[in-house]
Amino acid sequence: MKIPSFLRLGGAFSATALALLFGGCQNVNTYENAESKATPTYVADKRVITDNTLAGTVRVVSINQATVSGNLLKIQATVENLKSSLRIVNYKFEWVDQDGMSVNSPNETWKSLTLQGRETVTISTVAISPKAVDFKLKFRE
Repeated sequence: MKIPSFLRLGGAFSATALALLFGGCQNVNTYENAESKATPTYVADKRVITDNTLAGTVRVVSINQATVSGNLLKIQATVENLKSSLRIVNYKFEWVDQDGMSVNSPNETWKSLTLQGRETVTISTVAISPKAVDFKLKFRE
């Protein structure tokens, strides 16, 4: 049985439409208030780059901090995927006390972060001890 040409074209059109529909799911469009009322307290950070490949893939745009529950430090980092393709990286926050000593915390574990192409996301954590006065944010692939 011969398939009419309009059905063959319709099938090709459907396949193309599906490819565009599902292929387009990798991009993220973001909209935000043009006149933000937020006034974050940004942290001047020091960066130690030991993996240039990773540094060319993921970038920390900004880091800001706040105090929550009266005396606990909260850190939020805005992270950007510099590539057009999906990237998965691991990150963790480490807490430091006023003497420069590590403050062990159960939230100091490696977490996986999936970033769509050119996507910007925020990651955050809160110290579990008021002894934590500083932090380190680490990334690995």
